Amino acid sequence: MGKILTAFAAALLFAAGASADLKVDPVFSSNMVLQQQKPITFFGSADKGTSVTVEFNGKTVTAKADDKGEWKAVFPPMKAGNTNFTVKISDGKKTVVLNDVLIGEVWFCSGQSNMQMPIGRVFRRGWSAENCEQEVANAKYPEIRYAFQRLVQSHNKELPAQYNNAKGWVKCDPSNAHYFSAAAYFFGRKLHQDLKVPVGLINASWGGTRIEPWISDEGYKASGIEQDLKTIQRFRLDDQQKKEYEAKEAKRFSDSMKAWHPLFEKAGAEAKAKAAGWAAADFDDSSWKTGKSENSPKYLVRWYRTKFNLPAYLKGKTVLLSVGKVGEKADVYLNGKRIAGWEADAPETEKTVRVTLKPDQLMQDGPNVLAVRGEFFYNWTNINNMNNRAYMSNILQRTVLSSGKARMVINKNWKQNDEFACTMKETGNKRVPGFISIPYKSQQFQSNLYNGMVAAWTKLPVRGVIWYQGCSNAGQPHYYPLHKALIADWRARWNNPEMPFLIVQLAGFEPARAKNWQTADATKVSGYALTRDIQQQMLNLPNVGLACAIDIGEAANIHPANKQDVGKRLALEAERIAYGMDLVSRGPLFLSASPENGAIRVRFRNADSGLKTSDGKAPGAFAIAGADGKFVWADAKIDGKDVLVSSPKVKDPKYVRYAYAGYRGDCNLQNKEGLPAYPFRSDAYDYLSVK
Repeated sequence: MGKILTAFAAALLFAAGASADLKVDPVFSSNMVLQQQKPITFFGSADKGTSVTVEFNGKTVTAKADDKGEWKAVFPPMKAGNTNFTVKISDGKKTVVLNDVLIGEVWFCSGQSNMQMPIGRVFRRGWSAENCEQEVANAKYPEIRYAFQRLVQSHNKELPAQYNNAKGWVKCDPSNAHYFSAAAYFFGRKLHQDLKVPVGLINASWGGTRIEPWISDEGYKASGIEQDLKTIQRFRLDDQQKKEYEAKEAKRFSDSMKAWHPLFEKAGAEAKAKAAGWAAADFDDSSWKTGKSENSPKYLVRWYRTKFNLPAYLKGKTVLLSVGKVGEKADVYLNGKRIAGWEADAPETEKTVRVTLKPDQLMQDGPNVLAVRGEFFYNWTNINNMNNRAYMSNILQRTVLSSGKARMVINKNWKQNDEFACTMKETGNKRVPGFISIPYKSQQFQSNLYNGMVAAWTKLPVRGVIWYQGCSNAGQPHYYPLHKALIADWRARWNNPEMPFLIVQLAGFEPARAKNWQTADATKVSGYALTRDIQQQMLNLPNVGLACAIDIGEAANIHPANKQDVGKRLALEAERIAYGMDLVSRGPLFLSASPENGAIRVRFRNADSGLKTSDGKAPGAFAIAGADGKFVWADAKIDGKDVLVSSPKVKDPKYVRYAYAGYRGDCNLQNKEGLPAYPFRSDAYDYLSVK
């Protein structure tokens, strides 16, 4: 009798390269959705020459593994429906079964944190959606299926798909919806409700990432973007060359730090002497502040202390104390005794805490005192360097005691006090050495996320892409050719030159102007404005959609909670572009502007039904300038399908802008369908000159 495996178990074998004759590619699992109206292809690997039979929808297709051990079985396209199919794949010795497979609409959902942000189980501003508790409770959509790609980067090698859970594809229900991407879920839910078909959502997103790592090597070659191609070529290294590069970089840092660190120690010697007793178990830290993570532009020595009692399940056991990197130099004390630490010039591999503690090293029935002294040297010139905030959060959130599967996270009651802080002035005007930088090991390096999180899924037909990214490239004109390259690249990789590509335009965000955005300089604006403009330029490409989010931003929250409108607006673009529906899917889009009697008249596309404001007030967020290009915030009024903008400060207006700032709290212009006007500038930027 042949061995029967679930599809997900077979996928794990495939991903791990385990010894097994028959393997099914990891993109396949039970509960998945296959794209309707496209040939349906199952594929995987087996021993060379092996015959593989695939039973699906009452048909059987036999495939043979080629010289590379790869096989594929192709079935004709099907229409979407609510029939649950079973797929059986066998080589005669082993059978892999996919249960509950649907035919419907599949979308690839990618970008950075605003796509990664989950619906959330309990509302937490900045990392959950509005009304998340009720949204999750109501998420009873068994025909919405979700695949959650694990965060993984890869240099010069495309990896198989890897899931962020133990099940592969999952059905949407209240037990799991909390971890679904909020933007993707609300998009998929509207499509499911309007189209009445199953919807599959593949989420491959990573917070804080730039656009560069999402473009494939082939995409860079096709785009001809010279500066990125030079970077890629510079690090086209084999294993031996990488070993040599990393050794050289480690030595550079060690030698430089050995020369610089004594300058810092000399500057802080007096402060260090005064803090000599801060590690003691009985030291009175009642005057210390509550521990927190924060960036500091200074070179800083900070102490952290906390008390904890061992839980019953760890008493009498040998335990492991684990903490991530907590500074370039660190000393860790338990009950007044130093138990771990490292020097500033130590190798990176030594800059973590993994200490085995025997029962007699811990107070079994009373409070234990953990004290950490960390030296934090922020280097503003090195974008690949983890910053002070990240180091500090390792202490406050990732200090763990464990024994086997039993673990205790020590993340409460931390206090802090600064021993010493200084600038370059106190270190002889010598900057801290540039930290160890291995660019090709970063998730930000060109093509690394395409290789690790996208490439595997391009083998699976999808209807299109939704993309929410741009914060990490904000204000950079180079984003223009990169964004064009990404769209062209993914369309080429999916072998679908007209594949719909739907973008979320960045929402309002500008913490520095949270309380005074009304008086912000209308000429010198945040880089977010430029990035939104670049995103809007993508509308010049065919089958590109743009969901405007300027009106739902939160000045001091980079992850606005209103993902419901984001999903809805993406879905409207999808319904018009991908599904041919006759509907208005966009708000007013700038068409032209012309001076008129001391004012300037602005005309729009998508305003055939007329204009209105969301709050009934006069349109806000408009600015005008004369020939000198100095903008001032202006008055505006709706005149039919146009808007007239004027200011007593500008007698002869020549240029006009709307919502062209990091954040404005008065972006209220809409069309009669209730969709917001897109930010714009009539003083066009010359993007064609950007390389």
